[in-house]
Amino acid sequence: MNSKKIDIKDFLLGFLTCLCLLLLSSISGCGRTLSRLGLGDQKLNLPKDFKSMVSVSLHKDSTGDTVKDLTYETLDGKFRSVEYRDKIWHLEGGITWEQEK
Repeated sequence: MNSKKIDIKDFLLGFLTCLCLLLLSSISGCGRTLSRLGLGDQKLNLPKDFKSMVSVSLHKDSTGDTVKDLTYETLDGKFRSVEYRDKIWHLEGGITWEQEK
């Protein structure tokens, strides 16, 4: 049987590679991944019917992911809320606020 001795450098290289892959996979898909790595701010596109901002709120959902809610006035004078999530596979919702007539 031919057994090879594991070199400490090879072990450390493999360990550090696994650690880096684990860290990158844990932050991938997060809203501010590039910003966390020092590569600039994340940019979110405002909705096409955006006129002015009313409020922005940030909160965590049951899984610990941050949800960003933007409430704004539309170009036609209505008020609308939309949510942005860190992970691309989560559904994002919206509400249009209308006054009862």
